Amino acid sequence: MGSCPLAAGWLGWRRVMAANTAPLLVAWDGSGPAQRAFDYALDLARLRAQPLRVISVIELPEVYGGVGMGEVDPQRIADMRQTLMKLSATAKAAGVECSGEVLLGAPAELLIDALRSSNAAALVMGHTEKNLLMRWLLGSVSRTVLDEAKVPVTLVP
Repeated sequence: MGSCPLAAGWLGWRRVMAANTAPLLVAWDGSGPAQRAFDYALDLARLRAQPLRVISVIELPEVYGGVGMGEVDPQRIADMRQTLMKLSATAKAAGVECSGEVLLGAPAELLIDALRSSNAAALVMGHTEKNLLMRWLLGSVSRTVLDEAKVPVTLVP
């Protein structure tokens, strides 16, 4: 697979081009594809004079038999907030307004909710290849987002 971002969406990129004041959402999980997605979105936001909103979703662990395994380490949340502050500073240094938010829960569901609540123009997210078994067992956040989003979604490998 090449390194060209894949754009898909309900109204296509015309909606993005017409909605300069609406933010571009970027999904962030700290992976290489997420970094490339942030860089791509930053370039696009700079060209279009649009604000960025970086969303990081920390998936809650499964709870087994009522044991406290369903909790997220507070340090992990603090570390992610620190990372989002660095990304925001990078964007601001490039002349792009940027905010970040850490959410806890199901990634696909919360990204769709963030798209709706912010009236975002588009979503840019990294895409990590999974084998067929892993997609079947875990599902695919990007597939779910592509199916549910009402705005253009760009997947960056």
